[in-house]
Amino acid sequence: MLITRVIKFTFTMIAWFSKKDGDGLVTGKVPPIDKEAPEETKTATFSMGCFWGPDALFGSKNGVVRTRVGYTGGSKENPTYRSLGDHTETIQMDYDPEKITYRELLEIFWNDHDPTMGKTIQYRSMISLHDEEQKRYAMRSKEHLRKKLDKEVKTVMVAHSNFYPAEDYHQKYKLRRNSWLYEAFRSIYPDIHDFVDSTAVARANGLVDGKGRIDTINELGLNEEGKELLYKIWNRYRGGYL
Repeated sequence: MLITRVIKFTFTMIAWFSKKDGDGLVTGKVPPIDKEAPEETKTATFSMGCFWGPDALFGSKNGVVRTRVGYTGGSKENPTYRSLGDHTETIQMDYDPEKITYRELLEIFWNDHDPTMGKTIQYRSMISLHDEEQKRYAMRSKEHLRKKLDKEVKTVMVAHSNFYPAEDYHQKYKLRRNSWLYEAFRSIYPDIHDFVDSTAVARANGLVDGKGRIDTINELGLNEEGKELLYKIWNRYRGGYL
């Protein structure tokens, strides 16, 4: 059954790709969700292993306005993926506190990785604190988790310092692996900074990884064919049938 579904999905995708190019999957207009982006946001910065997965996870959440991956926590100036120094892979997000709270973001952070495991500096568990309020919530939640697990929680907490954006090919990596949808959104946002900052792109990056609510698909600037393709990919990751 599983093999049959995989074969069917593969041929469906081949059929799509043989007749579609990226800009044929979008309306050509600024996505509604981007038009509604709030002007005032707050920022949260977490490190929880490789940053590709967290980028998709947090980007799928209602209230998260934009995401970006990068490097922080170290002293090396202008780190790169191949020359990271003492920095850690990090996901940073701007969020609307009217729709999602920092405490809710912390809950997602704790639940999506194992903070009791010791890892290298590149992949360590870390919270970069932007203010005293974040510090209070983070320390309180860490202590609560330690008592709950009855184990040492190895998450490091540091005052936020420089955040260095990762190379372009790391940004919205899950979406980039779906080249036709990636090109569709790049046709709306040819400038890489606009692309990375788009809420629609953040949501799509989550949906192609099976994360997020599918009803957001109507806010992303895709036409009917684009929405159908994205739904098929999302549904496959959720274990659904075509």
